[in-house]
Amino acid sequence: MAEFISSAGGACFLPTLFPNPYFIKYMTKVLKLLVPAAVILFFLPIQVHSEVITSDINKDGKADGWTYVENGYVDKQEIDINFDGKIDTVYVYEGNGKIKEEVLDTNYDGKMDNWRLYKDGSLVMDRIDSNGDGKVDYWFYVDKGRIYKIEKDTNHDGSADTTTEFN
Repeated sequence: MAEFISSAGGACFLPTLFPNPYFIKYMTKVLKLLVPAAVILFFLPIQVHSEVITSDINKDGKADGWTYVENGYVDKQEIDINFDGKIDTVYVYEGNGKIKEEVLDTNYDGKMDNWRLYKDGSLVMDRIDSNGDGKVDYWFYVDKGRIYKIEKDTNHDGSADTTTEFN
């Protein structure tokens, strides 16, 4: 800062063309930290943040459905079918919009008990927890809409004990 005497007799300070050396030293340190961070951020891949669209199916003012959109495509949907505040149905989609997985709470006890897997939008396996212990009891294998094999866990240890195949 440069000092000069005003016509009123007081001293005034004006900025000079050459900033304070301490300020230059401080800014140099700050820039040494910021520039590498800016370069790293510039080269990181840009991710499009998910969008969540909520639905109020029964018009009670509370969300009953959630649709998750990733990169412009529906990625997942969650639905509270019986409006008890718990998600009962989940649909997971492939990037092409075809269903990949469906997870259901068929008895509405708050625990998922049915898992359906899809390939190219067609059901290929249906797994069911029939007794609510959290373990799959039935495996249904499907090809072109037809069940060709059923496996069952009769002692509820989580592994199939019996297999029935259909021609």
